[in-house]
Amino acid sequence: MGFEDILLKVELHAYLPRRDIESLLSRLIPEMEALGFLASLRAEGYAFLPAGLPVPTHIRAGINEGAISIWVRGAGELPESARMLGMDPEEYFENLMRGLRRAGDILRGFSGRGMVQISIPET
Repeated sequence: MGFEDILLKVELHAYLPRRDIESLLSRLIPEMEALGFLASLRAEGYAFLPAGLPVPTHIRAGINEGAISIWVRGAGELPESARMLGMDPEEYFENLMRGLRRAGDILRGFSGRGMVQISIPET
C-alpha cells in the first residue's frame, strides 16, 4: 500500500457534548502546532498546515455541533506537497502520520465522554 492509500484510510471521529468539543479543540490546536502544523480557521473547522504553508496535502478537522472529524485532505497530491515543502514524500508522510497519531491520542482521551472512532493504519 502506498503512502497516499494509507492517508486515505485514516479516520478519526468523535461525537461528544458541545462543551467537550471545545475542550478537545483547546488541546488539539496547541498540540498540532507544537508538531509544526499551524491551525488555519476554515468554514468547516481547521486546516492544519505544515509551517502554515498552504500545500494541497494537509490535515483537516471538521466540526459540526457535537462532532469532530479529522482526515487528510489532498492525499493524492502528497508528492507535490512534499516538493513544495522541500521534503521527500516519505518524510512528509511521516510528519503527517505523527500529527494524525497525536490527534488520535487526544480524541482517545475523550472516549469516556461520548463515541470516539479511530482508524490509523499501521505503517
